[in-house]
Amino acid sequence: MLARTILLALAIGGAVAAARADYFNFDPTATGHVTYPSWVPTRPVATPREHAELAFPIQPVSNDYDLVLTVVFQEELGAFLSVYWQDGDGNRQLLCPNLFENISLVNQRTLLISRAIMGGPGNVILQSSQRVLNVIRVRLEWARPGVVRLVDSVPNGALIATGGKFYAAEEVDGTPLTPVADDWQGTTLMTSVTDQAERVEQGVVFPVVIDAKVRRARVEVLVNGLPLDGIFRLWVNRQLAGTLSVDVPDLNDPGYSPDGTFIGWRKAVLLLAPSLLVVGENTFQFEGPANQSLAIRDFLLQLTYTAN
Repeated sequence: MLARTILLALAIGGAVAAARADYFNFDPTATGHVTYPSWVPTRPVATPREHAELAFPIQPVSNDYDLVLTVVFQEELGAFLSVYWQDGDGNRQLLCPNLFENISLVNQRTLLISRAIMGGPGNVILQSSQRVLNVIRVRLEWARPGVVRLVDSVPNGALIATGGKFYAAEEVDGTPLTPVADDWQGTTLMTSVTDQAERVEQGVVFPVVIDAKVRRARVEVLVNGLPLDGIFRLWVNRQLAGTLSVDVPDLNDPGYSPDGTFIGWRKAVLLLAPSLLVVGENTFQFEGPANQSLAIRDFLLQLTYTAN
């Protein structure tokens, strides 16, 4: 890991603005003086127009590092929030057409901007489909190249962030998120139940067909909107299967707000009793706190079948 030296941590207007040698947090609603790291040579520029923009000038560090951009935002149905890289000549390259996942909740997404894309000094630009950006917080940080050994069953990774959060390449390249492909290892199947993010607080039922008897079963899902102290349950075939264990993100995650709430996706897992499952169609239904808006994505079901 890099040696990390704190340059500034300053509370401004109830929010925290922080600049360090290797990362920079920015709250566009904060007022007052903010100290910027040397690689953000001038203050970010917000441009009010039909499609509002926020531009971050970037002077790449001397090392051959890539830039990690994390944006915390409020989604609006039918709107978009795009990301561009603009080089020193003013030419723009679209990095992500839309950070939104159409869940109409507060959310966060991370992009990895390679040194090859940047080339030299330029600007990271956030562009809204509206006159309002809906940006809550932005983090910019540098990621060094590393060497990681992966077994065959583990997908290639593109980024390991603070707290050990692992991102696959397709999660940080700006393309629309796609479901995990089915994967067999011996008699164990990992299959994706959902193909996109979905709101679930109204009791959405997910049908799953199981072809044969299973002896072990595990559920993994990402959940957004669940309070840090909230309970997240799973019902299988109208029976309570149990309470999922939900990840508590690293305290340096940019999803944390000054009031201690968290914005973003969190992993939840549960080991299922095989007796809950039947050969044929099964139903899965998630339950969160009452009157709490929730969304899920990457709902994975891992099944170990009984050997013939």
